[in-house]
Amino acid sequence: MFQPIHSNAKKNEISEECKKMVEETKAEYINLVNNDVLASFDLLENKVENNLLYFTASDLWKNEMLTGKNETFDSLKELMAGKYRGEKRLYFINHDPSTGYILYKDIDNNNIMLTIKKESNKWVLADKEIKEGKDIVIETTKCDDQHFMQKMFDNLYP
Repeated sequence: MFQPIHSNAKKNEISEECKKMVEETKAEYINLVNNDVLASFDLLENKVENNLLYFTASDLWKNEMLTGKNETFDSLKELMAGKYRGEKRLYFINHDPSTGYILYKDIDNNNIMLTIKKESNKWVLADKEIKEGKDIVIETTKCDDQHFMQKMFDNLYP
């Protein structure tokens, strides 16, 4: 018979105030990264904001959960997968559901724009542009540092 192993390890709780600060810092970082990426491409210049719609990779995963797996979502997931800084976003302009633009910053700080087209039941890569981007650095919140130091200390001396 298998007996689960129990631990007396302390919970690594983080205060609500610290959680809020960490989320605000994360949101600020994502905003700075996205602004740098958008500034590299003239895609959004002179576009009316009401005619602009974007989805994050997380939004797509949530939609797939609601609608179910299909070839269209699988092809989008493949294009949205990979390593990136900040947030990968899929933009649609002027309510055109047949052409999308995936914008993101890769791990080498290059700003990337993929133009994708919908062909029957899947999305395909039509074009890829790469431009040099800025290295975005943001100071972490002090409570975040304290939380991770405490977590490391707790793991060293249980």
